[in-house]
This record gives sequence, structure tokens and C-alpha cells, in this order.
Amino acid sequence: MFLYNLTLQAPTAINAAILGHFSGQRYQELVVARQQYLELWRPDTTTGKLVLEHSENLFCRVRSLAQFRLTGGSKDHIALGADTGTLTLLEYNPKNRQFVAVQAHDYGRTGLRRQIPGQYIAADPRGRAVMVAGTERAKIVYVVTRDSEANLMLQSPLEANKSHCICFDVIGVDVGYENPVFAAIECIYDDSQALTKVDKQLVYYELDLGLNHVVRKWSTAVSDTANKLIALPGSQDGPSGVLVCSEGYIEYKHWIDTASAHRVPIPSRTNQLDSRGAMIIASAVHRMKNAFFILAQAETGDLFKITVQYTSDAVTRVGIKYFDTIAPSSAISILRAGFLFAAAQEGGNHQLYQFENLGDEIESPEFFSDSNAEAAQFAPHELSSLVLVDEVESLSVILRSTVANLAEEETPQIYALCGRGARSSLKIIRHGLEVSELAVSELPGTPSAVWAVRRGGEHDELIVVSFTDATLVLGVGEEVEEVTDSGLLATAPTLALHRIDGGGLVQVTPRAVRHVMPDGRVNEWVPPQTREIACAAANARQVAVSLARTGGHTIYFELHPQLGVLREFEEPLRVGSDVTCLALSPVEEGRRNAAFLAAGCEDQTVRVFALDASRCLEPLSMQAVAETASSVTIVHQQQSLVLYMGLRNGLLTRANIDAQSGELDSTRTRFLGARAVQLCSALVRGESVVVALSTAPWLCHVHQGRLRVTPLSYDPLDFASGFVSEQCPEGLVCVAGNTLRILTIDRPDASFNHAAIPLSLTPRDFLLNPQSRHFVIIESEHAHYLPSQYKQALLAQGLATDSQAADDAVLPPEQFGLPRSYANGWASLIRVLDPFTGESTQIIELDQGTAAVSLAQVVFGDTAYIAVGCASEMALRPRKCRDASIRLYKWSNDGTGLELVHVTPLEDIPQCLMQFGGLLLVSLGGNLRLYDMGIKRLLKKTQTSVSPHLIVSIRPHPHVPNQRLFVADVQESVRLVTFNLNTYTFHTAVDDTLPRYITAQHVLDDGDTVVAGDKFGNMFTVRVPERVSKSLDADLTGARLIYEKPKFGSVHKWDLITEFHTGDIITSLTTCSLAPGGRQVILYSTLLGSLQVSVPFVSKSDLEFFRSLESAIRKLWTPVSGRDHLTYRSAISPVRSVVDGDLCELFFTLDDDKRERISDEVDRTQQDIFKKLEDIRSMFAF
Repeated sequence: MFLYNLTLQAPTAINAAILGHFSGQRYQELVVARQQYLELWRPDTTTGKLVLEHSENLFCRVRSLAQFRLTGGSKDHIALGADTGTLTLLEYNPKNRQFVAVQAHDYGRTGLRRQIPGQYIAADPRGRAVMVAGTERAKIVYVVTRDSEANLMLQSPLEANKSHCICFDVIGVDVGYENPVFAAIECIYDDSQALTKVDKQLVYYELDLGLNHVVRKWSTAVSDTANKLIALPGSQDGPSGVLVCSEGYIEYKHWIDTASAHRVPIPSRTNQLDSRGAMIIASAVHRMKNAFFILAQAETGDLFKITVQYTSDAVTRVGIKYFDTIAPSSAISILRAGFLFAAAQEGGNHQLYQFENLGDEIESPEFFSDSNAEAAQFAPHELSSLVLVDEVESLSVILRSTVANLAEEETPQIYALCGRGARSSLKIIRHGLEVSELAVSELPGTPSAVWAVRRGGEHDELIVVSFTDATLVLGVGEEVEEVTDSGLLATAPTLALHRIDGGGLVQVTPRAVRHVMPDGRVNEWVPPQTREIACAAANARQVAVSLARTGGHTIYFELHPQLGVLREFEEPLRVGSDVTCLALSPVEEGRRNAAFLAAGCEDQTVRVFALDASRCLEPLSMQAVAETASSVTIVHQQQSLVLYMGLRNGLLTRANIDAQSGELDSTRTRFLGARAVQLCSALVRGESVVVALSTAPWLCHVHQGRLRVTPLSYDPLDFASGFVSEQCPEGLVCVAGNTLRILTIDRPDASFNHAAIPLSLTPRDFLLNPQSRHFVIIESEHAHYLPSQYKQALLAQGLATDSQAADDAVLPPEQFGLPRSYANGWASLIRVLDPFTGESTQIIELDQGTAAVSLAQVVFGDTAYIAVGCASEMALRPRKCRDASIRLYKWSNDGTGLELVHVTPLEDIPQCLMQFGGLLLVSLGGNLRLYDMGIKRLLKKTQTSVSPHLIVSIRPHPHVPNQRLFVADVQESVRLVTFNLNTYTFHTAVDDTLPRYITAQHVLDDGDTVVAGDKFGNMFTVRVPERVSKSLDADLTGARLIYEKPKFGSVHKWDLITEFHTGDIITSLTTCSLAPGGRQVILYSTLLGSLQVSVPFVSKSDLEFFRSLESAIRKLWTPVSGRDHLTYRSAISPVRSVVDGDLCELFFTLDDDKRERISDEVDRTQQDIFKKLEDIRSMFAF
């Protein structure tokens, strides 16, 4: 078996973010790291939206980022710390929209190693040096200069290593133009005291530019809980130095000011039950004219505003004040335009806020370092200084996922349990772009077409709606009202409408071509011999109309350059078949008129004619199509003219038009729906797109060099047109039934849209009741209270006098999070959820301290039950609990509720539950135990030890589920286990040769092949040896196999089929069909929010082609990170029998020279390669 691996959704978690002027423009931009992807986001200050400018797969794990700018430079650069063993300096090229490696220096081995630098990276604020540090021992400093040609250059590395030294954070200290200084939190340990004593120090490292040497300049003791450094502005902008953040306190430190101590407590929330102090996890420094302030975020999400008062000699005091509360973030950035970007840390969407004020107007206590306030507390409040303006959807973290078509749509939906704590959710993921609906209004009838036109300004002024016997003209302003003095004919339907140069309008009706002058005069052209116009096309200087039932008699008009009137071309065009639709090509830069006219004909052809003066109306090319064209349009995409042909049978065909000869090539066809396809062109993000309307609306646009045809997640539309207004700079005006709608597409770069149903606690597992189509979800949270439990704790400890006071003390968990409880305390609940309405039909809260661990549906007799494995006061390291149980529920209220039957006590944690032959199979550690139904509890039938450590997953055999099991161990890979009905025991028939730490597994339909993922990010496929499979088929008990002499475990080992490093931990695996009529693929989700598929090859020719393409790209292209692609995909084990589709699709983004060399290597044309890449994606995935 050979697989083609393809990413549908890149990781959505952000682990690092920096702010700067990376394009060299005046506006600020964000560069964010999403695992192996590096992205550049531009905040649009006018709309308050985040716009994705570029995303690039670096094929490495990005660990850290730093921004720096050389003195006198006009743009910022990026220092990249990754698992490549290389320091890479990047710059963004806005013209080509790509990151460029300007310097790279190897300093160590690849991989995530504690003694290899890359975990921390810091830049001198003046851009003169960069420090790269590892978790232990290693610190390297590079001097950044320019060569004689003003190119950025790295000098030889300077080491500042120290053995037995653990590093917790590194930052560049602002010392102006003195020798660069870097600060680090370090801990020197002794082998005998590594786990018993931790003495942390703040250490200053100085780079002597004159001697080209790094020295340990100064050190001082800090708190043992110190975890983060915040650098203060220096030179003329501030006092310099750093703030050391530790548990409960923030302290100012600087080598110049060592006499005075400035230590301020981090305020804690009132009514907080635990005594642990807050820890700072993210911070941002904002500089203003002659002032600055700091926003620091605690792990609870609370933002604190920190101010530093200082004189020219020293800091006088440090102040801290509660600011607002947002979701905990991995990074926060303050933009000069008045925005705050917060990258969500543990689930939830990334958010962009706008500052309403700087917190000075909010009544909240402020604490200072000279006030000796030891018990600083504050009362959290709703957002008062920030307002949310935009969100970037995130799937991180995905804990479980499944595929089902509950909505009975063309493509199935992905249901995923995402997030953590009170910000977790069940997300329903659909393939398609999210559409924002701005306005909806009813019309007096059912329209046949719609246009939005402008007369002379930048925005559209009229919306013209055509009916079967009339035309309605609406004016666009503060309100949309009917206009009667536009000069347009209202008593006839409109076939085409466009603004003409000079401010006039051209309106084509079945009986006339009307040129409405700016002064109100109207020039008309009437078809001869009472003929009617069947279709028309128009632009600012040209009009083409085709007469009905004339064999394609087409008349062409051009605007007279001096007189400003439409002039009929002398000779009409005789196509030879009745024309059903017309389209003019866009006007190229430097030309006055369109160069081509496209005509769809009744004889199932689409023809292209020239409009140049030298060969006007000369036929150039013809394309036969599968059905008569209902609509055609021509747009400029991917640096060429593309002809789109919408057919009456629901097919969309496109072809490239040669700009010189007009020949058609590179034809592609895709089925959109059962209705005839209507096309319109529009602008999205300044790029030409095509909206194709069938049973569903689709968007044809270019993203990352690839032409994508993506559905819009919206109701079916009949007609559409581009729309531009002050409030909606790039929108669509559409008709659906008898309604007029104005829509916008906010994120054309997305592939999916998400509908989120909020949950209360971190979801652990879920299953579907196929009869009622309701989900059962178990949720549990470690060391936190449910709101009801928190109220009881407040009353029990006397912090609340009555129930009303306890109710008032409870904060909304969705904003402020859940209140913390004691160690090994758990909050858990069982939820029955309707995914269509988002309502919870039942919520069962478990006792405080009880954790819901596992879930399964089991049938005893003819009755279906839900079994929930629970553990009380469960500790994860070492793994133990006070007591455990299985709670058995039966369905009630037609599958919308649960009723408790009984509780069965256990002596160990029930990690996995599964139905097995009319019994309940339970995994306890490495043991498998069977239970039967009893009156008061479950009855134990048998128990067998089959795994050396901990069973984390059990899957049944697809054909003999009562005889064979696939058991996954936490660190000993997957095992095939057989069940002997005679002895009632389990036996291991096949195991693995490698110790794999399994996180997910799935059994393929053949029953012998297992695809699984481990915690190091590998996806692999193993298969039962053929001899063993035949023996098991002949003897279901496996008796002949289990008594053979074992060799290192079982005598029989898996055959390794495929191996592939995905770069992220796989949490769920399944097989499904994603495309209508497509074959099954392996779909898997990862912890950080990625969705990927592996497509099995069925043709040897396809396999050979894609393997040669992958090899050719690997030779000629290297990631800017410097990581070798083959090494990355073989990070743990050598890649085997898997073609990397992400690498193959980079062919779209390469320059022409490299594409030509690759096409010569694989002996195919560039268009053939494009077609192959598009076909394999559209046939099997999205």
C-alpha cells in the first residue's frame, strides 16, 4: 500500500508571535508560528480584521521567533529558532509574497534536544546581535552586521555555554548603543540535588563588540519560581533593566540599580480558594511619546497594566493594576493603531481587540512596590478597556473527532471536541468558506438577474434587479430605496448592464441596446426585423449582443473615442449556432478594449473570437463541452486569462486562453450540482474571483499559487454580482428566491467553517446515538470546580454568608475560566447534546473529585446502555486513584436522556471500554476484563493480562469483532489479541518490534491492516503477516499460533507497510469518503488543530508520477528554514511508502524556471502536472 498525504487544514495553534514592519511599510504586521507553518498577518485598521498575507510550510518545528532591525534599516527581519540546528534570518518579500532566508548558520544537530540551542531566541533591541539558547547548557551569540554590498551578514558564533545550567527564559536588554546585553533566568544544578534544590539566578551576558567576546557580566538571586523576563525600554525611552516574573510577584532588576528592591505583588482574585500565586505567561511593552506601559497576562487570563516610575538615575517604584480579562494567550502584541492581538494558548479562537481606554478610567486598586501590600486582591469585571473586533478561528486543541453526515449534505461533517476548560466546544466542521450576511430584503417577485453599478464614484450607487417583465432600480445610500429617474427602462427585463466611460450606462433589453447619457439623454439601437436579443455582454467601452433564433447573429459595438456614443461594427458576427451566453475578457493594462469575446452556443461548444482592430470578430478557438453553456466569464488569474464555462448539467469547465493566439488549453472540469451553473466575476482581497452558482454557491479563486474551487457555506443563490460600498468594500449582491442579499467573504484563505457548541469542561470522549442523533459527551477538568461545586465550597469555608452571596461570587466561566480547586481534585459531567440545535437535553454532574475517563455504548440483551468509566482523586503521575467505578446508564426520553442503572466499583482506572460479544470489555492497566449485566452491578467474567504497561485504545476486528481485538499500549505499540471461547482468555497473536507510544489507531476494512499514530507525530501502517492471517481464519481461537515459541514477546510481528512523520500528535483516525462519489481516504486530526488525509494509490502510473515529482522538487527546492525535507519526514523513523502531497503542491508556488526544470525531470508539461495535482485533491478530498 502506498499513500499520498495531504493537509486539508494547517495547524491552528499559535506557539509564537512577533510584531514588526516586515514588508517595509508604515503599517505593522504580525508574524506567527503555527507548528511548522510561518504566517504573516496584516491587521486592517479600517475594518478591524486580520488579513492573511502569506503562509509558508517550513517543514520543521518552529520553537521561537524574534524580531530585529539593523540600525538605519527600513524593515524588520525575523530570527527563527527551530529544530533544524540552524539559526536562520528571514525577510519577507512582499512582491513575491514569500519569506526569504538571507542568512543561515548551522550550530547543532536536528531535532528537539535540550542541549541544542533554538528553544529560546532573543535579539538586541538595536539589531546588533542575536542570542540563541537551549534548555540546558548551550548559549550562542551572533553579531549581525552588513557586508560591503549592504547585505545582512552573521559573524562567527560566540559561545557562552555553562554545563549543568538550565535556562528558563532569555531576553535582550535595552542598553542603547552600549555593548549588547542579554538577560537569562538560569539554574545551576548538581547531579545529586537535581530534583531537591533549585536556586535560580538572573544573569546578564554582555557582548563586547571591541573584543568580540561574550562575558558573564552580572548575576543576582531571584525567586525559585521565576519563569519570565520583561525587558524595559532603555536609553532615552526608559530606565532599562528587566522585570522578573515569578509566582505571585514581579520584581525589577538591573545591574546599575542593585541597592534598591522594587517588588510588587501580582493581585489575586477575591474569593479565591487556592493559595497559589498567579504566574505571568505573556506580556507586551507599548511605547508612547515620553512614556511606556506593560500589559502582562496571568495564567487565569487576567491582564495587568504595569507602570514603572523612574528618574534619570534609577527606578523609584513599580505599579500594577488589573486591566481586563481575556483568554490565556501564548503571546500578546500591542499595535500602535490601538489594537491588541492575543494568540490563544489552550484552545479557543485567536482574538483581536481594540482599546477603548488605557484602564485609567476604571475603578480598580493599584498596588505599588513601595506600599508593602502583601495581600493584593481585585474583583474581576466584564471587558471595559477592550472590545473584541475580530477572531481567527482555531481548532486547537483537538482531543477527539469523528466523521458523520448527520445533516444529510453532499459532503460529511467533521465533529471535533476542541479546547480546554470552560472555553472548550464541540465544533462542527464543514468544507466551505464562511459568508457574512450584511442585509436581506424581500422583492416584489422572483428576479432573473441582478447588477450593482456605479456612475462616477468609487462605490456602487445603483442596484438593478431584473424580472421576467420589468426592471427595478434601487439607490444605495443610508437606506436602499427605489429610484425612478435613473434613465433605465423599467418596463422590460434587463439582459446586461454596465457603466460606460464618461459616466453613462448601457442597458441591454430583449428589444434594444440603450445608452443612457450622464445628462439623461438616451440613444437606442433596435434589432432589425423585430428580432429579440437573446444574450449580451458589456464593459466600459464595448457591447456585444446576440439575436435569438438567428444561428448566432451577433452584433458588436464600440464606444467612439471622440463622440462618446456606441458605434456598431460594420460586419456582424455569424457564429453558426444560436448563442446562449456571451462574455468579454478583462481589459489588459495598456489597452483600451478587451481582446477576446467568448460565446456559448447551443451546439455544445464555446467559441472565442478576437476583438483587435486588425482581426475583429475573427474566430480563434473552439472548445467542445459536455452540455450547452448557460454562462461564461473571463477573468485574469495566475498571470493568465482563464475562461470559465458554466454548463446546464451542473458542470464547471475552465480553460486558459493564450493571450496572443486565443487558443484554449489546460481544460479542467468539475461537477458543482444538479442545477445549471451561473457565473459572475468579483473582487476579493483585490484579486479577481469567479462566483459559480448551482445547487450551492462556489468561489473560484487563487490562494497560495493554487486555483481553488471552494463552496460557500450559505443558502443556494440564483444570481450574483460584485458590490462595492463604503461599508462593504468587497462584497456580493445576490438574489435567492424573492430576496435580495448583500454578502461578504471575510476569510477566503480558509478551507473550512466551524460551528461551535460551547461546553463546560475539557471534553474527553463522545459517541453518537444513531437513532436519536444525539451525542453523549464526557467532560472532566483537573484541579477545578464546577460553578455549583464552587458555591458549595465558598459556603463550607465561610467565604460566602448565604447562597445569594455565593451566587454573586461566581464569575461567568466562558470569560473568566473555572475556579481552581485542590490537587487531584476533578470536576466532571456527562452531557447529552443535540448537534442540530446546540442544546444540552441533559447534564449529569458527577461528585466533586470524580473524573470521567472512558465512554462506550454496550448492548445487553436487546437494550442499549451507556457505560462511563470513572476514577476518584485520580493522579496522573504516578497513575493512581482512591477508587474507581463503571457507571451504567440506559437511554431515556427516546434517546435524548440517560437514566442511571447501577454503579460497579473497580480497583483500578478503567482507561478503555468497549462492547465485546454481548459483554462489556474493560481495560485496567495492562489487563482486559469482561463484564456481564447484573441486577445491582456488572458481573466479572474473566481477566487476562495482555499488555506490559497501559492499554490506551481498543478496536474490534471489522469482520469477527467477537474473536479478535487490536489493543494499543501506551508505549509498546499495537497488538493483535485473540479470544478463546473455550477457555475464556485473551492471547497476544501479533505485536510490534518497535516501542511506539500510541495515541490513536484505526483498523482498515480488510481486517489485517492497522493505521496508528504515536505521541512523536508519526503515522504508520502495519499489517498482519499473510501466514498468520490465514491461520487465524482457519482457527479463530488462534490456539496454533499462541503456543509457538515466543521471541521477544509474541512470535509473530507486524509487517511494516508505511511510515510518515506528520509533525503533530495524532488524536483521532478514521476512514471515510469526503468527496461525493469519491473513494475512502484515511482522515486524521492532530492535537494542534490540523486535519490531514492519506489517499491510497490505485494506479501504478500515478504512484510513479508523484514519487518522481516529489523527488524532483526535493532536489531543486529547500525550505527557508534549512531543514532537509527527507530528514524532517523521517524525524523518528525513515519515511516509507508515503508521498508528501504538501511538498508536491509547492509546485504551484515555484517560479517558472524551477517549474520548467521539474517538468523536464518528470517528463511532463507544467499543465499536466497542474492537472494531476488538482485532480487527486478534488477526487478524494477538498
